[in-house]
Amino acid sequence: MTEAQLVARAKELFSNRIGDDAAVIDGQIFTADMLVEDVDFTRATPLRLVARKALAVNLSDLAAMGAAPMYALLSLALPAWAIEHADELLTSFAEAAKQHGIEIVGGDFSRAEKLTIAITAIGRVVTRPLLRSGAKAGDRVYVSRPIGGSATGLQLIGKELPSYAEREFVESAIRRQLDPEPELALGVALANIAEVTACIDISDGLSTDLHHLCDASQCGAEIERERIPIFPDLLAYGPKLGIRVSEVVLHGGEEYALLFTSSLRESEMSRLLGRPVYAIGRMTKERGVVLKEDGVARLLEPRGYDHFG
Repeated sequence: MTEAQLVARAKELFSNRIGDDAAVIDGQIFTADMLVEDVDFTRATPLRLVARKALAVNLSDLAAMGAAPMYALLSLALPAWAIEHADELLTSFAEAAKQHGIEIVGGDFSRAEKLTIAITAIGRVVTRPLLRSGAKAGDRVYVSRPIGGSATGLQLIGKELPSYAEREFVESAIRRQLDPEPELALGVALANIAEVTACIDISDGLSTDLHHLCDASQCGAEIERERIPIFPDLLAYGPKLGIRVSEVVLHGGEEYALLFTSSLRESEMSRLLGRPVYAIGRMTKERGVVLKEDGVARLLEPRGYDHFG
């Protein structure tokens, strides 16, 4: 089964609340995520960054729902090597939680062959929950920040580079991969704007997550390649370093930018938010996602990350 099929089956068996970035229950938002050694990170990754990322991916789900963080449950399955560094790991979680204003209130510890981190995060609805299902034909499709950096960083980890400029670019991309920043303030701000109709975070890749949003809203989308904001200097240095720019921009995962829809123009949306956001296309009545590039339109298949694909 693919990841999408597993989610669909879980929704059949458990609850029709499953399907958004998190569950909305009595004014609170619940989400859970898991990071596993040699699947989501390697032993070479500093534990401080593993902890920060594990918390950030949960907080990004809260952001996509327009929620403010409240509490988290932290469960760790520790192999022998990680037990020796347990204090460093716990301290890193405490520091990250303090930075993002969330309190870790419990969890569990166990042994395992691989380091496994499972977090359940709880947020509160500030004004209203943002769902994937509210987009309407004619709404503009927005991306909150330039994308493509995280997938680029993943490919460039450990790569030796001759020039200072290349090193600076690669270090920036690797930071985006290892230490992502959840868009918490933006999520709450979007929930305060009535014209924002749907939202999801880009965790699996733009192509896949836009399909998720379209499916939930029973719409399609048409986006323009030239309007998609690209991670700084990716066009300049990416091809020289063997990066296929269109692949990482359209399908690269772990961006944790917000993908949302609204009837407002880009200039008005950016003014209301007090920061730039980027309109990349529109929602359509016709199902499917279409990419327009150099005047040519083609179907954009969901080719982002799938744990079981």
